[in-house]
Amino acid sequence: MNGRTFVPSRSPGPVLGVRALGLKGVGDAFTLATRISKGFSASTVQRLARELGLPDKQILSVANIPESTFHARKRDRRPLTPEASSRIYRIAKATEAAESYFEGDRGAARRWLTQPKTGLGGAAPLEFARSPEGSDYVIDLLHRMEHGVIS
Repeated sequence: MNGRTFVPSRSPGPVLGVRALGLKGVGDAFTLATRISKGFSASTVQRLARELGLPDKQILSVANIPESTFHARKRDRRPLTPEASSRIYRIAKATEAAESYFEGDRGAARRWLTQPKTGLGGAAPLEFARSPEGSDYVIDLLHRMEHGVIS
């Protein structure tokens, strides 16, 4: 061994979905997983709704979070469950991927995310992104579109 220390020449890019949720201090997947495990605050859901230009109610519906549960947790200043936080994160991840594909045009991204797509069996990407696999598939679909692969 030559005794040299490895120094990476590049740093990893930002974690997809973090900006849309307004999560400060989350620069890697480990920190994100920790935040999800502790549960997101109600304001995180509201931030994502604003990012998408949709009502909180629609985000809650897509994430399968009952409004009454959301409002009770908000009122009591309790975080969402880790499971609900994970579903919110998946939506944010797909949102940022769509915004990237549409070069920052949030209106175009929102329209794409909320309209049914043949490539998703007639489902809207936002609805399809509920599960980890669905979210990954939506992001993969955007990457294929970006590279001209007909889907």
